[in-house]
Amino acid sequence: MKNLIPMLNVADIERSLTFYRQALHFELVSDPELVAEWRWATIRSGSIELMLSETECPPRVDIDMDPHANVSWPCIFYCYPDNVGELYWHVAKKGFKPTKLDTTHYGMREFSLQDPDGHMLSFG
Repeated sequence: MKNLIPMLNVADIERSLTFYRQALHFELVSDPELVAEWRWATIRSGSIELMLSETECPPRVDIDMDPHANVSWPCIFYCYPDNVGELYWHVAKKGFKPTKLDTTHYGMREFSLQDPDGHMLSFG
């Protein structure tokens, strides 16, 4: 294997694209016309790529926001930004609702953020 690109099921492709662009500086890689037709997109930020796939059976969004309070998360996407503090303040200033930026017991400064479909994104 050479690479892993997670595919996230989403309820509304346009809403998800807006979130990932505004909150996390992702760019659309896919042809916009195909996104409109297929309701599927590849996005990129730095060396991270994600695929978004609109589905009639979107994931649950009613899960507790704190990734440490809920041990049943099926998956947490953990990202290493260049500057976690800078990203945290950007996300908060844009009106998104990250968890508190904190230093963990293992010494990592990190925070988490849910996308519009409840996928947990953590940054450290």
